Amino acid sequence: MNQFIFDDNIKNVNEVKNVDMIFFSVSKRELLNKEYTRIEKNIKILNEAGKLAKGKMMLTFDGFDFDKREIYEIPEIREYVKNVWDKCKHIFYFLTALDNNRSIIFACLNDFECFSIIGDIKRQLHIIFNKEIKNKTIEGMLKFGLKINDVEDARRIIYTFI
Repeated sequence: MNQFIFDDNIKNVNEVKNVDMIFFSVSKRELLNKEYTRIEKNIKILNEAGKLAKGKMMLTFDGFDFDKREIYEIPEIREYVKNVWDKCKHIFYFLTALDNNRSIIFACLNDFECFSIIGDIKRQLHIIFNKEIKNKTIEGMLKFGLKINDVEDARRIIYTFI
């Protein structure tokens, strides 16, 4: 298949079914203005798609190319992710495991430690789980899994980042 959708071009469930990956990039303007319209629209369609949307979304943030920090180190991104998570605790069902996208987005919700390996070139991330966030995420994932009759895969996905 190897078809991709970029940003807010998802129009319906059928499009989700026919693509391998949905690249969703939050702009710096959206982030700073706390605009959630585009991502909420996409999450609504992914919710409708249910199992068809599993692991298809790559969530990124644009406008921080020259920032040496990782996205989970940038307070504005952490706040944005927290607000999206507040509305959709099961967002990790939709996120891809590619490039550790699930883990990186989950790190935005929690405390973390980074260990540099060979200078700043490579980093090892250790998430320090907030028990409440962890439990609410697990609960949200399992509820969504029940709703779409996919508890087993929802459970498997949880183990990829928690």
